[in-house]
Amino acid sequence: MADHDGNIDQQGEAFFRVTDTVPEETWYWLAVVSIGISAVLRLTGKHQMSTFVGQWPPTFLLFGIYHRLVRNTR
Repeated sequence: MADHDGNIDQQGEAFFRVTDTVPEETWYWLAVVSIGISAVLRLTGKHQMSTFVGQWPPTFLLFGIYHRLVRNTR
């Protein structure tokens, strides 16, 4: 699928060139660390920031899983 400029594939390749340099375990550690940061923020009374940071783990986990699936097919 291409956008008006026909550069969706180029953007995808650029994304994977960057993420290929990130070790797979990093995504999972980022999820764990963000859960910890969210908990600390909640305990210190910063509820809105805690909720914001608490929404990061699923994104990091999805990056890790997606990257693993795509890397195995490339």
